[in-house]
Amino acid sequence: MHVSKADVPPTLPGFAARAVGDLPTLWEGFAKLVGVGLDITAFGVNIMDLPPDYATTPHDESETGQQELYVALRGAGAVVIDGERHRLDGEHLVAVDAGTGRVLSSGPEGLRVLCIGGVPGGVYERPAWTSDA
Repeated sequence: MHVSKADVPPTLPGFAARAVGDLPTLWEGFAKLVGVGLDITAFGVNIMDLPPDYATTPHDESETGQQELYVALRGAGAVVIDGERHRLDGEHLVAVDAGTGRVLSSGPEGLRVLCIGGVPGGVYERPAWTSDA
């Protein structure tokens, strides 16, 4: 039996697949909710599209207790920790513990970054703001 792409729902038992452009978004498309869109509940995962020469609001995840991993998917930038810039591009990853302040910044081409978070030894709970999508 031949199954076309149109016949396959976005989520099936045992796996999920979706184009980034089909994920639910927040903040006029700035955030793509990967976890919500693929029904991932074991850890937090989102894609952020930073425009050129942009910096996020500082945050430290102290309320959530999450460690975060940042992976550049397109473009380049940095994660700024205590005033020090740590490269974030196709060859550099950055992981940050809860309680450590950080700012994500993009370069002149912008930055698409995959953000993965989880609580060491704990249970992940999806934040309420993700239900706004």
